[in-house]
Amino acid sequence: MADDAHAPMYGAIAEIYDRLDDWIVATWHEQPVSGRVAFLRKRWEQRGGEVRDVLDLCCGTGSVLHELKQAGYAVTGLDQSPQMLGLARQRLGDGTALIQAQLPDIPVPDAAMDAVCSTGAALSYTPGEAELTRILLAAHRVLRPGGVLVFDVLSRHMITEHAGRHVWAADQGDFAFIWEFTNPDEKYSDAFYTQFLREGGPTSTRFVRTREKHRLYVLDRSLVRRSAEQAGFTTAEVLDNYTDAPAHESTLYDTWVLTRA
Repeated sequence: MADDAHAPMYGAIAEIYDRLDDWIVATWHEQPVSGRVAFLRKRWEQRGGEVRDVLDLCCGTGSVLHELKQAGYAVTGLDQSPQMLGLARQRLGDGTALIQAQLPDIPVPDAAMDAVCSTGAALSYTPGEAELTRILLAAHRVLRPGGVLVFDVLSRHMITEHAGRHVWAADQGDFAFIWEFTNPDEKYSDAFYTQFLREGGPTSTRFVRTREKHRLYVLDRSLVRRSAEQAGFTTAEVLDNYTDAPAHESTLYDTWVLTRA
């Protein structure tokens, strides 16, 4: 068994990320990609004006981008992981703009987008109010007047109670994994992800072990509202996991809808 104990974040996960996401949907009740996209489209239609140009922050393997592109939107994806962007390129082809950058850097012209989104709790990696405000300021800058930013973060309940108090594991045949969460305080949880990925054909008994550390921050609703206001958004609505229901104490995924004047 080969061992790489210092894999970059999402480097080892990238190859099997979509299957891992299926597990997260089934086990941690994340909204599936189709549900996220349906919510986005509904919200954009309610906006009133035409939505054509869409930017997906932390786009990962491009699953959301692909569905939006199939629906006729002009999409752009941004992610810091070259492995993720490589898989997104395979999925989307050469005609889609994909940008490698790390938030809060968004190298997109001012007022170039009708809508911005970030799904899959990607912004839960944001270490606090100051950094979140910088990200929201950057998103506000690239939005046209009346534009909408939709993103989700793991709720306090999700981090400190649901996921964060357990060890999670699964055997998927050609790969297996263990998620271990620690809660040193109530501001974040360190999630250690250990993966065993089969190397070679289906009869191979050789597995590559990798280990990644993911620090997930609690972004309380009052904090997000302050950041949204500081960034210039005029409305900030928090909902329960890509539904129209308001977020509540047991919500696992806080879905935010911010509107630029």
